[in-house]
Amino acid sequence: MEGHAVIEDVGRTLVALLRDRMGDDLIDQDREIALSSPNDADPGTRLTVYLYRVTENGQLKNAERREVGTDRYRRPPLALDLYYLLTAHPSDGGGDGTERTGEQHRVLGRTMQVIHDNAIIRGSELEGSVADQPALRLSINPQGMDEIMSIWSTFDETPFRPSVAYLVTPVFIPSTEEGDATRVVERHLKEYAWTMRVDEDE
Repeated sequence: MEGHAVIEDVGRTLVALLRDRMGDDLIDQDREIALSSPNDADPGTRLTVYLYRVTENGQLKNAERREVGTDRYRRPPLALDLYYLLTAHPSDGGGDGTERTGEQHRVLGRTMQVIHDNAIIRGSELEGSVADQPALRLSINPQGMDEIMSIWSTFDETPFRPSVAYLVTPVFIPSTEEGDATRVVERHLKEYAWTMRVDEDE
């Protein structure tokens, strides 16, 4: 069905952007960046991109229907906001706790730098079905520690890692519902008779 892969393709777009821009000196982009929850990350993964929340975009909720051809219309698309948790994981190499934690901080810092410099993703950088959309806007999602810890509480086997949450918007899932468009072909103007009274005393 048309449009069903949009959410998947947004995740692929984010991973592709990070793999392309992170730099080989810090991380093996192809092998160590994954679209995965922190709890399900494969051994050796250094950065996970995890979709943890999906909401409807309230500002775009009442968009107008779209024309399809000359005599059909389609319901407006479903506009979404996607929330991602980006988490830096320790490497498999040696070193003490301070060194390994420092590596995670550098990975997270570089990740945030890449997203800051590419806060609007458009054109050829959009993967799959997302390429049909105008652009994706990325911004840090300011959330309290309680919400972050609530996310991590679902990961039974993974200790807390340095993380940051991002909002990606707008994401459009097109509607497949169409209908006939009723067009105005004639216009009739009703004539009105106007009567003006003149005061003879004037």
